[in-house]
Amino acid sequence: MILLCTSAWANDIFITQSGDNFDLHIVQKGKNNQIKGTSGNTSAQVSGANTILDINQGVEGDNLLQLNVDGTSNKVIVGQEKFYSTTGIFGNDTNSYGNHTATVDITGDNNEVQIVQRNNNTSSAGHTSSAIITNGNGNTIHTLQTGTGGSNGHNSYVHVNDGRDGNTVDVFQNSDTADHKAVVSVYSDNNNIEIDQTGTVQNKSYVLFSHNSSGPTDFSLTQNGGDTYGNPDTGSYATVTCGNVGGCTVTVTQN
Repeated sequence: MILLCTSAWANDIFITQSGDNFDLHIVQKGKNNQIKGTSGNTSAQVSGANTILDINQGVEGDNLLQLNVDGTSNKVIVGQEKFYSTTGIFGNDTNSYGNHTATVDITGDNNEVQIVQRNNNTSSAGHTSSAIITNGNGNTIHTLQTGTGGSNGHNSYVHVNDGRDGNTVDVFQNSDTADHKAVVSVYSDNNNIEIDQTGTVQNKSYVLFSHNSSGPTDFSLTQNGGDTYGNPDTGSYATVTCGNVGGCTVTVTQN
């Protein structure tokens, strides 16, 4: 593992980790907290199996995280203005100004990703999270965005590449005052996808499935207030294409 830490103002950490059964816990507090990598870049690259990454970024930080995970049965926990305690419960940091960005790109089977983002009642910065299953089956993605956000809102993106089957995706956007936007595009079979958007301002969900005939996909959407449900490519209608054997189950509730 290689860690590079610059000054307390920058707080940059670049990770290159290869190997199995590795536990890494990182806490970054204050200012420009980045764990920076991009898809196709070896920075912030974790390779192996049975790895646990617990990353807490918060308290007035500008929190950017971009992480590539390559392997099987890995667990990635990202809390931005939230911390993951030893009891397995997320707690709140105190000064939660928001403006968080988190991107996790997964290659491999049976991985789990949790992304939790929060700001406090005096902020309107909003959050953005992105989870991509580039290759692999049986992965689980949970994202939670909470707190204020105003028109800047909470934005969550999930993309599952062609043939990456048997995944579970849970997107929860929770705020009475923020605009919410969720974009889910799935090109594979036997997935379970759930989106919950609460609040009374603006909830938008854009969904695209393209599905073969080998197994079902279950999709559930619940929205409360200012609701839009459509296709991420056209911005209008949702597109759900299922095969002849398994089919899809689609449940949409708009209150």
